[in-house]
Formats: sequence, structure tokens, C-alpha cells
Amino acid sequence: MRERTLGLLAVTGYFVAFFALLIGLQHLQIAGLGDAAIPLTAVIILVLILALITLLLRHEGASFGSIGLTARKALPQFFVGLAAGLAVCALMIGSVLLFTPLEIGPASSGNTLPALSVAFFLIFLLGLMEEIVFRSYPLFRLDDAVGTRTAIYVTSVAFAFYHGLDASNLLGPGVWGLFYGWMALKTDSIALPTGFHVGLNYMQALFGMKPKYGGALWELEIGTQPGVLGAETLGFGLQIVLLAIGVVLVERLIRQRQSETITG
Repeated sequence: MRERTLGLLAVTGYFVAFFALLIGLQHLQIAGLGDAAIPLTAVIILVLILALITLLLRHEGASFGSIGLTARKALPQFFVGLAAGLAVCALMIGSVLLFTPLEIGPASSGNTLPALSVAFFLIFLLGLMEEIVFRSYPLFRLDDAVGTRTAIYVTSVAFAFYHGLDASNLLGPGVWGLFYGWMALKTDSIALPTGFHVGLNYMQALFGMKPKYGGALWELEIGTQPGVLGAETLGFGLQIVLLAIGVVLVERLIRQRQSETITG
């Protein structure tokens, strides 16, 4: 009971510090720096959160590996996640093109290889920061304190509202948080979910759905042919399907861990 209480208090304090940091950065008006705002904000958060995590781990006598921050198999897992994220997002965009009036057109910006590279770097940096913030210390500590299910759902809700205090984010970033949390606990590493996260966002950027990063090669535009469904209707349906898949994966992971505990 004591370990559970300490774990809950530590994670609560961690999230209070993180969201206070976000509010503080907003008051500094870093967004006014233009293109430099995204990488600068991500680096500041990364440095300060890693410092906080280091202090917490030293106090607990734990290692970085115990919270998924390990170099073991990190690169292969990252690239597997990257490929999977690109593929999943491509399938979703393909379903949008198949069932809605939207069509693909060339991007008006005419991006070059340097622009595509900068977009990838920004998305990687932001994705890495978010995975460290949400899927390292809080996820693994909550897993130890209150169990897998609560750990994944709590960090997913926190991830959703980090994107804005709007309930619709629960069916956007919140749903993807289930997958990221499942991947992290399944592999004991944040490498796979980081790759998946980057792949999802980069594919969206290539289709002009992440304009703040640039790097678009194509754009989705209203076509001349009517679709079977509206884009919003299909998008909502896809999120419900993803939610169901995420819940099933989480429950299967819980049963697998319970089975290993019994047989072990």
C-alpha cells in the first residue's frame, strides 16, 4: 500500500510539474519566435523533464531502463515502429480517398528535400519529447503502482488533454495513447511507440495535415465525385474502430502478464 501511495504521489507531482512548465512556456510567448518555436519548446521541455526524471530515479534508486529509457534494441524497434506508423496512416488516408469525396492533389508549396528533412526532424523531436514525457516515468511507475490498465488509460487521458482541453481529443490523441502505452509496456521501451508516433505524424505532414511542420507533398481536396460517406463521419468511425482495437490490445496485454505471473 505504501509503495502504491508513493507511486501515485510521484506521478501526480510529475504531471503537475510538467503542466506548470507548459503554462510557463506559454506565458514566455515562445510561439512569437516563429519557426524556431517548435524545436526550442521541445528542447526546453526535454531537458527539464529529463532532469526531473533523473532526480526521481535517484531518489527511488531506480534506473532509466526501468522506465523504458534503454538503448537495447532501440534503433530496430524505432524503425519497425516508424514503418508501422507510416503504413497505418497510409491505410487510413486510403480509406478516406476510397469512401469520401476527397481526392489527392499536389501541394501548393512545392517542398524540396531539405524541407522534407526539416519536417521529419521537427516531428521526430516533438514525438520523442512527448513519448519521454508520457510513456517513460509516469507510465511505468503507474504500472508498478496501480497496474497496466490504469497506467495506460491515465497517461492516455493526460496525453489527450495536453493537446487541448477539449473532450474530442479523447478520441484523437487519447486513442493513439492506448497504442503508444501498449507498445511501451509490451516492449519495455519507448523506442517502438516513438517510431510509430513519428510515422503517423510524418505521413500526415506529407499530406498537408500538419501544416505547422511544412513538408507537404500532397493535399487532400474536395473532388468532383460524391463519396459514400462524409470525411468527418468516416474519421469518427475510424477513431471508434481504433478505440476498440486499442482496448482489446490493452486487455490482452493484461491477461498475458497475469498468465506469465501465474506460470512464473
